[in-house]
Amino acid sequence: MSLVRKFTVVVVTLLLASTLVTGNLLAAAHLTVLDPGFTQTAIEEEGGYQLVENTTIATASSQVSAGVAEGVDTEALLRESIDRSYLANQTERNVAATYAYLHGNSETLNLTVDTAPLKSELSTAVEEQVRNATVPELLAQSETELDGPVDESTVEQMTANESGYAAAKADFRDDVRQRVLDEAVERAWQNTSNDEKLALVIPDYDPREYTEEEKEQLVADNETEIRAALRERVQNERGDEIDQEVDAQLAEINESVAPSDADSDGIDAVTTDMRATFAEALTTDMSYQTFQSEIDGHKAAAAAAVGDRTEAQLDEQLPDTLDLTENMDPATRQSLEDAQTAVTWLDRLVFVLPLVGLALVGLLYYATRSVQTVAGSLGVSLVAAGLPIYLALGPLQSFVERSVTQQVAGGDASAAPMIELFLGIVGQLFGRVGTVSLAFALAGGVVVAVWLLFRYDVIGGGEERTAAEAAAAADAEAMAQTESESSESAEAEETTATGETDEASAATDE
Repeated sequence: MSLVRKFTVVVVTLLLASTLVTGNLLAAAHLTVLDPGFTQTAIEEEGGYQLVENTTIATASSQVSAGVAEGVDTEALLRESIDRSYLANQTERNVAATYAYLHGNSETLNLTVDTAPLKSELSTAVEEQVRNATVPELLAQSETELDGPVDESTVEQMTANESGYAAAKADFRDDVRQRVLDEAVERAWQNTSNDEKLALVIPDYDPREYTEEEKEQLVADNETEIRAALRERVQNERGDEIDQEVDAQLAEINESVAPSDADSDGIDAVTTDMRATFAEALTTDMSYQTFQSEIDGHKAAAAAAVGDRTEAQLDEQLPDTLDLTENMDPATRQSLEDAQTAVTWLDRLVFVLPLVGLALVGLLYYATRSVQTVAGSLGVSLVAAGLPIYLALGPLQSFVERSVTQQVAGGDASAAPMIELFLGIVGQLFGRVGTVSLAFALAGGVVVAVWLLFRYDVIGGGEERTAAEAAAAADAEAMAQTESESSESAEAEETTATGETDEASAATDE
């Protein structure tokens, strides 16, 4: 092989290796970061849905005021309302839209979040939370003050069970009766003389035996016993009157605890109505079953009212579709446009690089006319395109992970999920690049091995010659044949000339 042909083989082989290196990286890119399926799978496998959930909740919460429902944790209910299928659907749709824009299949980037399911789930969750909440929990969430006959301990006792309900009613009525008796005893104390008081506690009391000063002192010394005697006398002599007074005070208490206004709604309204129901239960003969039924009715009405109001407020404050690109800053938009341009060129290279590779292989064959030489150059190029990249991936991945970890060490803890997702995607990216590079290297190794077997006559018996060698041999054979024919012709002419000379000499002699 001439020096020019050898130089051509070296140059074309280097160009072919460079083309295959570019093709290796391009194939890895289209199998990873340029493939929406890979991105979707990586997000799912690397815990990216948690980030999607946090972003969705933060975006939705920023659109909803804190007072959608009193006492309701809107963010917590949003998190409970979002399930994996919803996240997967929203993520897949936005990933597909992003890649459609990057690959030029869409002129505009349209990233949206469908909030209609969220609003429906949220209003339902609010309603269910109110319906399932205990009465003390609802009272704690509202601004209704528990005073008078209905306090926290009374609420807990009455809603615990039927025996607690009965005990609370009995204790309350006993308290009212004792208060009525205390008032009657006080009136009797004020309306009785010292002699009458002392006669209750001193047997055979004779008022003439004591001076007024002594009577005053005896009353003061025996006040407790006198009041006890007065209480017993009042109970015995005025029992019906006391019962009537107890009923009157119970009715007064019941009337003093009014239900909510007709215009009010929400948890405050229902707790006000509940407070009125508690007062009615304490002051009347309401059965436990009736009491429980009324409380459940209040909770159901409140749940429906709160759910409807929540849905109405969500419709007012949160659109059915959130546009994530509407408020995108110019720098981000420019970055996306630059990315779209880069991806467009990478898509074009998918068609250009194979043509360049085929052209280089064709040029190599044209210069050498040797299939073995083409195979050898192709094998070496494949190995050069795959093996160095494959060997460098491990150290490069370790370097990237170490650098990222060092940069975020001691930083914001909220960035940890994003860093984990990034490192997970990097790991999968390097894995795909490694697979493609190893395939290139193995394919090149096989081609080089076959070429070496032919090159050193391990297979083929050395009988196969290159086209150039065959042509040179044919030229040499033709030249040899031509020279042989020329020599034979010269010898024949020389023989003829010699004969003629001999004949001439003989004629002369004669």
